[in-house]
Amino acid sequence: MFRPKMTVYLLAPLMFAAAVVTGACGASHPEQGLLQQFFRASSMRDDATLANFAAVSFDPKTDGTVAAFTITNVSDVKTEPMQFKTLQKALDDAQAADKDFSEKKKAYQDSHADALKRVVAAESANKKLSGADATVQTEWTKWREDSNASVKNVSNALAAMQNASPIAEMSLGNPNGPTPDLTAVEGQMESKDVTIDATVKAADGSTSHKNLVVTMQRAVTKNPDKNGKWILTAIRPA
Repeated sequence: MFRPKMTVYLLAPLMFAAAVVTGACGASHPEQGLLQQFFRASSMRDDATLANFAAVSFDPKTDGTVAAFTITNVSDVKTEPMQFKTLQKALDDAQAADKDFSEKKKAYQDSHADALKRVVAAESANKKLSGADATVQTEWTKWREDSNASVKNVSNALAAMQNASPIAEMSLGNPNGPTPDLTAVEGQMESKDVTIDATVKAADGSTSHKNLVVTMQRAVTKNPDKNGKWILTAIRPA
């Protein structure tokens, strides 16, 4: 979806890193204001402000400072359903299975305590076992392998939940408020790409034009009164 171009001048020539010129602002691009705040806060390294609406920054030392930008295109909004209930159930199931497995493993360990001492000692000395002890060694090796797999299942389920949560939490939450309970929310995640033509001043004072793509995401719930705000989640060369 193409939208008309609009240039926004961020920083006045004599106060390049701090002043914002608002005279060129218009209403045809709702993304404009958020981008203006983003580049201004990034130029000042205002992490407290960025934490309210951005998961990325534009470092003035390495990336430069955006003096002005033109929005050249805004993509169609992409949507995908929220998966937090499903992810939480997968985590709960993995943790329950791991707890059940650990109890069974401990029961086996308790009932084979003496043999396992000999198994551990033989493995430490790199000695080969035979008879009943060799059988216990084989069984205990399987228990250890299954234990590692069970722990990995929990770790993977937890990582999936943790990786999916931050943007939705930022979108739905307030800076000083409680963390939203995402498992109680139904809806979808929306994302769009905003392409800009930016005038960038480098740390050495040189100026260049760069085409950048800024990705924005937000959580949209089935309750229209609880829709999240847009969060800037990525910025990359076009």
